[in-house]
Amino acid sequence: MRTGKQYLESLRDGRQVYVGGELIDDVTTHPKTKGYAAAIAEYYDLHHAPEHQDVLTFVDDDGERRSMHWFLPRSKEDAVRRRAFHEFWFRHFKGGIFTRPPAGMHVVMYAQVDDPQPWEDNAILADGRHVPFAQNIRDQWARVTRDDIALSPMFVDVQFDRGREDALAETPMLSVVEQNDEGIVVRGWKAIGTSIAFVNELLIGNLWRPGQTAEQTVYALVPVNIPGLSLVCRDSNATPDADPYDHPLSTIGDELDGMAYFDDVLIPWDRVQHVGNPDHAKWYPQRQFDWVHIETQIRHAIHAELIVGLGLLLTNALGTNTNPVVQSQLADIVRFRETCKAFAIAAEETGFLTAGGLYKPNNIYVDLGRAHYLENIHDIVNMLIDFCGRGVVMAPTKADFDHPYIGPKLEEALRGSGISARDRVSIFRQISERYLTQWGARHEMFEKFNGTPLYLVKLLTMQRTEYQIDGPLTDLARQVLGFGDTEALAARAAEAEQRSHYASVRYQPEYAREQDVREGYYKESTTV
Repeated sequence: MRTGKQYLESLRDGRQVYVGGELIDDVTTHPKTKGYAAAIAEYYDLHHAPEHQDVLTFVDDDGERRSMHWFLPRSKEDAVRRRAFHEFWFRHFKGGIFTRPPAGMHVVMYAQVDDPQPWEDNAILADGRHVPFAQNIRDQWARVTRDDIALSPMFVDVQFDRGREDALAETPMLSVVEQNDEGIVVRGWKAIGTSIAFVNELLIGNLWRPGQTAEQTVYALVPVNIPGLSLVCRDSNATPDADPYDHPLSTIGDELDGMAYFDDVLIPWDRVQHVGNPDHAKWYPQRQFDWVHIETQIRHAIHAELIVGLGLLLTNALGTNTNPVVQSQLADIVRFRETCKAFAIAAEETGFLTAGGLYKPNNIYVDLGRAHYLENIHDIVNMLIDFCGRGVVMAPTKADFDHPYIGPKLEEALRGSGISARDRVSIFRQISERYLTQWGARHEMFEKFNGTPLYLVKLLTMQRTEYQIDGPLTDLARQVLGFGDTEALAARAAEAEQRSHYASVRYQPEYAREQDVREGYYKESTTV
């Protein structure tokens, strides 16, 4: 396992990073980036603390102690152990303010490592060339786990005119411009990745859209300092020079989001995982992100727990906690938190073994749990802000409290029910920065569009489960109605699905189906 010092040194590799239009010489020391770099260095160092090793580390089959961010679950107990690992980090990072520490990114490779052969079998290369992509994936996994490499996935492509299918081919998204004996030469943009300035390698891929071409279908592990690669990050919302009392979150740092431009970059064959087949991108990569969204679901439950705690502390400080209306709203917030956690537990309890023997929490409960969070979080946060009243806007600064004249008067005026004025205002400041500032708005938008927005979460759930008129979920209704043969209804549904560009459970290949839950949802007799 690497140390924090080793991690920071690995970032000083000549990478080309722009933040808000400024070329950053060293992300470990620049004011816009040093806070997050230091936070992740602490992440690595905490793995070496003896008191945390049972939660943060495991011993692999070779007897080597490694971070749990490389742990492949083989049982329900393993899935619960992974949840404890993620819960630790989301609590450590103030209720999940950092959404993409290494713990949340390495899992994108789980589906590939679990079943690498389809990535090779479905590749389409020029001139009849053959590349052992399956072995590439195995070797890449061995290398990144051995060297404890920090990864970040970049699957989203640049926005385009979605009113016509041929528009995607005209975009400057990342594409293969040449295949040669050394590897592939690529040019163009990947649209967004989180914390890309703070990792060692990018895991590039695709989330399929209609009109995607063979040249645009690329999966590979790419060093961030490879010649010709530029990282263009949004401006930082970090406030490194502010007082932590006034800015309790942005003083820690900003994980940043960014784009990546590849200017005729040569990616060696041993770093490539798949090329050339848009249909592969149609069926499989979303299942890679299932593993990410298991972690997302855990973060949502921890965030909801934080909101409950802030609400209880705040209403007690204001003396409003006995008000029946406030009690009812607190009950809604508690119910929200318990429901988020229940989805995570249900996913673990009803998980299944994949083709490669990984124990994967039920993707249906993961997706429906994420949808529940996204549909309700806005109202839950508004309740918390309503509890604050004008206090969330009129919160004094630390300098105000420290002022010899006005400070004591503020202390007297703003003390709460059994709580000092400073502590009471610190609750307001936590809520304000988390939900009412640009720093907080970025966090909200990340959750809203993390991997897939709400509508797509719902769409993918329908595409990947047996929600057809002749499927198991209509068995009871058909019995109650006395319906007999549904062959005609099923034929009409199948015809409509065949006309659609989007994935359907009826026609997905077996290797993709093996990454989806089946128990209780699929007919044993269903064929591709």
